[in-house]
Formats: sequence, C-alpha cells, structure tokens
Amino acid sequence: MAAFLGMAVAGHADTKTWGGEYVPAPEPVAGRITLGAYIFPGWYRDTGRGDYPYRTHDEDSEWKNCIAKQPAPRPLLGFYDDSLPEVNDWHIKWALEHGVSFFAFDWYWNAGEKRLSRSLEQGFLKAKYADRMKFCIHWCNHSLDWKRDGKPAPLDFGVRALTEMAEYLAGNYFKRPNYLTVEGRPVFISFLSDPLVAANGGPAGFRGAIGEMNKVLRAKGLKDLYFVALNGGPHSGAAGFSAFTAYAYYGTDMDSPYEWKSGFSIPYADMVTHCETMWQSATRKKDLPYIVPVDSNWDNRPRARGKAVVITGKTPDLFEKMCRASLRYIDKRNNLAIIEAWNEWGEGSYIEPDKEFGFEFLDRVRKVYTDAPDAHTDLLPSDAKVAGFSVLNAEEVAQAKALESQPYPPPPLSVRTTKIMTDVPLPQTDVLKKWEFDSGTAEGWRFHQIEPVNFENGRFVARVTSGDPQLIVQHLGVEVEAIGHIALRIKAARDCRVCEVFWTTKKAPSLSERKSFSFGLKGDGEWHTYLISKKPEGEWGGTLEALRLDIGSVDETFEIDWIRLYGKGNPQ
Repeated sequence: MAAFLGMAVAGHADTKTWGGEYVPAPEPVAGRITLGAYIFPGWYRDTGRGDYPYRTHDEDSEWKNCIAKQPAPRPLLGFYDDSLPEVNDWHIKWALEHGVSFFAFDWYWNAGEKRLSRSLEQGFLKAKYADRMKFCIHWCNHSLDWKRDGKPAPLDFGVRALTEMAEYLAGNYFKRPNYLTVEGRPVFISFLSDPLVAANGGPAGFRGAIGEMNKVLRAKGLKDLYFVALNGGPHSGAAGFSAFTAYAYYGTDMDSPYEWKSGFSIPYADMVTHCETMWQSATRKKDLPYIVPVDSNWDNRPRARGKAVVITGKTPDLFEKMCRASLRYIDKRNNLAIIEAWNEWGEGSYIEPDKEFGFEFLDRVRKVYTDAPDAHTDLLPSDAKVAGFSVLNAEEVAQAKALESQPYPPPPLSVRTTKIMTDVPLPQTDVLKKWEFDSGTAEGWRFHQIEPVNFENGRFVARVTSGDPQLIVQHLGVEVEAIGHIALRIKAARDCRVCEVFWTTKKAPSLSERKSFSFGLKGDGEWHTYLISKKPEGEWGGTLEALRLDIGSVDETFEIDWIRLYGKGNPQ
C-alpha cells in the first residue's frame, strides 16, 4: 500500500484506513455534468465450472478462476462479494466523493429469466447509502446461458416480452426516488438496438413496442422511457429511441501504426486519440441527444489469456487528458457522460481503486468533472474488513498474492499489416478481378440493408438502411498470395467514414471479425481511390473465396465507380 500512498499524497490527496465499524457517510462533491459508470454485477460468484465463456453465469467465479489466477489486477477491496450492502456502500462513498453520481448496472434479462441480479437487488439496493446514489439499468440483451423449461432458449424481443419486462422494471426500479431520470423519464439503456428493431418488424414496429412499454409505465404513474440505444446512432430516433451512446471505443484510428488484434496490444495514447475521433463523428449529427462514453482501459488477459487484447501504457495523465477532451462533446440536452467501467476486472476496464494506482484514476475524475479541491482524504476499510468481504478463502487469497510478484508482460504491439494509400497512381500490374458496373448490374455483388441501389453511368449508387450494411461477392477463386492490392474508387457522403472488409477462403469458409480489417473513408462527397495492401499472414492466405464490404452506417450514402484486385507489384 505504501507505493500508491506516496503517489496519492503527491497529488494533494491522502489515503487513510478507516477503523470504524461501518462505512462512514459519503461526502458528495458537485459535478459539472451528470457522470456515471457502468457496473458489472458478477462479483459474488464462487462456484461453477470456471472456464470462459461460461455456461453458468450465476455460479462461475471470475475472482477464483480468472482474476486470482493472474498477477493482476488487484482491487483495494480484495476479491469482494458485491452482493454485500457494505461493499456497495464503499463503492457509493468513493464514487460520490469523486464526481460519479450514478451507476449503470449491467442487467441480464430474457423473457422473465434473470442472471447476475444479486449485486443490484441484494447489494446496492439494500445498501445504507443507496438513496444518495442514482442508478439506472443497462439491459445486456445478448446471448447468455438462457433457458426455458430447462432447455436453451432464444432471446425474446417481442411486444409481450418487452411489456412484461417493463412491468418488472417499473415495479422494482423505476419508482425508486434514486432512479436516474432525464426530464423525469427513467433512463433505460439497451446494449443491442438493431435486433430489437428487427424483431419488431422495423422502426415503426419498434416504436409501437416502446409505446406499449410506456403504457405500462403510465399505468404506474411514471413518465415515458428515456430509451437509450447503446451501439446505436443518431438515426435511432426513427425507431423511437430517446438518445444514443456506446459502451466503449477501444481501438485505434485508421492512421495509427497499430491495430486492435487478438493476442496483441495497442498504446493507451492511440486509444485516447481514437476516442476523440469517435466523439467527433457521433456528435456531427444532432438528431438525437448523445451520452458521451469515456473509456478507462482494456486488458482482458484474466479472461482471454493468450487471445487477449491489451492496451498498454495506461497512466493517470493520459486518462485525465481523455476526460478533459470529453467535456467538449457533452450534449447540453442531457448533460450526461458515462465511464466504462467501474469494476470490469476481467476486462481490465475499471476506475475503482486498485493496488497499482490507488485512487489516482478516481482523483483525476474528481479533478476534471467537478470543482472540488484536489486536496481531500480517501478512506479505506481495514484489512480485517477486506478479508471479511472476500469470496475466496484465506488459502486462495494467499495463492493469489504469491502471483503478484511474477512478471506480467503484455503481448507485443500489433503493428498494422494492412497499408492504405489514398489517391495514388494505380499499380501497373495485371488485374486479377474487376467490377466496373458498366453493365448496369451488380456484376455478381449481393447487397443487404442497402437500398435503394441504382446503377447510374457505370456507378453503383446506394444508401445504408440499417446498422449492418453489406456488399458481398463470392466464388472468387483467387490466391491471396497473388494479390498485390485491393483497389476501390468511392465517393462517400459526409459522415460516411469507414469501410470494413471481411473475407473467406477455401480453408476458412465462414465470415468472422477475426477475418476482417477496416480502413477510413474521406467522407467529403468527392471521389477518392483507395489502394489496400495486406501482408499474407494468419487466415489471410490460401484461396480467396469471398469478399464482404461493410460501408458506412444508417442513412449514409455512397457511390462506387469500380472495385479491382490487382496482382503483385508496386504503384508507379
């Protein structure tokens, strides 16, 4: 503890051990904005199978089988049981005293079946100081170990399931005075928005479904939902959403020499730059209010081991730089931002105090988002209290402590293997495949969630209609090793800034994120030529069978003059 105590004192904050019987009352500081943090509510589990991905999410212990098996991270509260009200009161105290005024609890629900609910319902809601801390629900509406009648069950996003969920939300959470609202409307965030819209027949159908949910709320004397589309966009208003946000923007800009890749790492400074790039893009359109997402870090080695992606070079100064930049993008219509995350220990995303940095990251939150003085005292529970919170027994804790002195080097930096050149002379090599669109047809390309599609003067003209636009061509039969460059001539409207390329090969015939790369488009309404070279490696090898281009996002337009695969050779 001495190491981080010295660092904290240098920053005009002190850390002391509290010897009282219970958590002392929080001393909240006023924030410049309404700032929250996501809470992962799974830190009470202590049994189960133990591997990942889990089959038994209410049992499998990340403390025992992930975090404690690695040298880091190590929370100052130890391997705590977050279904304990006292643990939640420490979280509440630390959050309020550093400018975090609400928690967004990850909430797992499918047609009446719940997962990981004890942290919220037995821990936070029964905490002594819960009434001083706002909270809201972040519905993690994705695949899990869902069952019905003892058998695996699909996700149900139909109107009946949604209104049943609204009944539970209203009765158990929304009516509480500390539930987060905007203009009196309960804030409700959904992790996935497109599947909700699709399951209800499109935007109009989902607007109707939200209307049915609002009827439930009104019957209980509540205002309509402030329904937030996480991983949505400004276009989400057509489907009835009230605002949009993102969970995180971990990654790098297209011009970074590094790329996000499994088994490798990227620099924290590049991630900070990327966050601002994404904020700029998200705030260009003003259709819907935006909740600014602020990243903390990513290091999922405890879960993913050798397949992890790690952000290296994390420092309080770089984190503060990112937090300060976020203030320029706060939407005055809701004045909200949210940090990912408070306690995602298995993913290395946390601002909760840990042994490496102590309270430094929370102190930077206080410094940026509040007007409170830097000088303050942060209190910690005693060692005996921490031991009493632990899910692990004394022997398991000792084994975990023994690992802390072992080396824990991150994987190597992922040097970008895909090179993008814009508006340079074309290669003087053979053209292996080409699509010029002079015939007035798609020339073998299929398209999804892109319409209307027109062919005008030898150009493919289209508008994106959903969040997963796709152009696909198959039966290529070209050897990857023979490809020198993939070339495209595209005119992208303003805000159409990214193209993601997927591929399949004869040996690996399925599409996946693992077989993809992205490049940036100049969304300026002008024609540009993009020349892409990619070094054969991993699954980019063998016989190329299919290409898929995902261009832009909803309501963005683009035109393609031609697409070509050039043979080996350098541009002249």
